Amino acid sequence: MRKFTPLAFLLFLVACPSTDEVVPDCVPSEVSYDTVIQPILQTYCSECHSAEPDFGAPYSLMEYAPLIAGEEGARPVDKMVAELIGLTMPPEGNTSLPHAEYDTLIGWASCGTQHPDYAHGLVASRPVWEAPPDPPLDAIPIELTAEGHRVDIDDIDDYQFFTFSDVVAEDVFIRRIEPIIDESRVLHHITFNRLDTSEYLYTWAPGTGAIEFPDGGIRVTPDDQFFINLHYNNGAGIEDVRDSSGVRLWVAPPEDTEWVMVAPQSWSINVPAGAEGEATANCNATQDFRILSGMPHMHEIGSSFEHTIERQDGTTESLIELSGWSFELQFFYLMDVEIEAGDRLSMTCRYDNDKDYRVTGGQGTTDEMCFDFLYVTPPSAAGQCE
Repeated sequence: MRKFTPLAFLLFLVACPSTDEVVPDCVPSEVSYDTVIQPILQTYCSECHSAEPDFGAPYSLMEYAPLIAGEEGARPVDKMVAELIGLTMPPEGNTSLPHAEYDTLIGWASCGTQHPDYAHGLVASRPVWEAPPDPPLDAIPIELTAEGHRVDIDDIDDYQFFTFSDVVAEDVFIRRIEPIIDESRVLHHITFNRLDTSEYLYTWAPGTGAIEFPDGGIRVTPDDQFFINLHYNNGAGIEDVRDSSGVRLWVAPPEDTEWVMVAPQSWSINVPAGAEGEATANCNATQDFRILSGMPHMHEIGSSFEHTIERQDGTTESLIELSGWSFELQFFYLMDVEIEAGDRLSMTCRYDNDKDYRVTGGQGTTDEMCFDFLYVTPPSAAGQCE
């Protein structure tokens, strides 16, 4: 196994729900406050919570010592967590916090035990694709993990890649994929991909679970190589952290249905600062195929997503619709729809650019994407919508 950090194909996912877990004697890191937290507070909170609080703000956020003064549970830092989690700060009309800064503040102030709930406002027309509680009886597990990767105190919004080869000795199907969560205090998300094509196979973030195919699975051969992308955010400033998170693959003989991924996409994204925009992509089906599930994907300025089926007889059906888009809440949704040759899939990603710069299509977090990652069968359907 070797580790690398390429500037390529960063797929950012899913939810960061809050937790009721409490760390006794939680004292947020002063080093992290000085180097990471105070600059964020200065940018987004200083208009009210300055050295001399203004506009009715009850206290300043610009010095470390006053934030942690008092009885635990009633300190300013504890109130800050409650207000951020409860979405009462920043107040309506003020500049909202980007996802990384939002999660960093809450993680720091709660000593790594809490994360914001990004489900707020999201509405989906399809249910989340959930796996049975137990794996298939005929499957065996294979674990791919980071094996004790060191997460430094200043690793904020940090992406690490780990590659794997010689995973199997013969052809098998991946029947089920589960997350392996080690250091939840610093782990933000996991993605699992093929190395040669960057084909996306699985994603996890707090709140999501395993996926399992109803029959068959994804084919893996002895020649296949893979990578896992672990997104770390040590906003809590925790020292001496080593993480062994990753994925557990449940594999079995290659029988029944073979599933592959089709990825309709658009890179024609160009949204001026302060403006709205959209990107579209169309796929004319050249053969019959079945869509089991899909994961819509955009980045920070996404606002809504729509994927429709235009049938040959002129009727239109919804594949999926999402509103109240959350950058941190990107699930696979159960669809189970049959597509016939001659049908047309039409996808629209909509954006609301609250940045002070133009956003275009690209691989980085501050760029934008427009994808719908669909699990389909038969394998010959792959590529017709890319």
